[in-house]
Amino acid sequence: MPKTSVSTTTTGTPTAASTDDRSERVRIKARNFAFDVSRITVPAGAQVTVEFENEDSAPHNVAFYTTPSLTSTIYKGKIITGPDTITYGFTAPSTPGIYYFRCDLHPSMQGQFVVV
Repeated sequence: MPKTSVSTTTTGTPTAASTDDRSERVRIKARNFAFDVSRITVPAGAQVTVEFENEDSAPHNVAFYTTPSLTSTIYKGKIITGPDTITYGFTAPSTPGIYYFRCDLHPSMQGQFVVV
């Protein structure tokens, strides 16, 4: 099966490079209390690998939620104090839609997690 990639037209959106039909890799960087991406797009049900780089000396994480009210967690990444890098892995929801990600310690650090 051919390799695919998913990208969006929104500025600051990473391209999720696929290694097969069900696996997506994304990169997120925290710098100056902000993520370098505001939107991530992956296929429904994909195995998602997140390479998270914290360039700040403050602790950060990346957590994924089903709604903006953050009542249901898709995946909560471990908090790391930078500079440091960590890799998270989880399965994207099987239902396409707009979900959300943020730093749990700094809620202004947030974005959309789009499942197609």
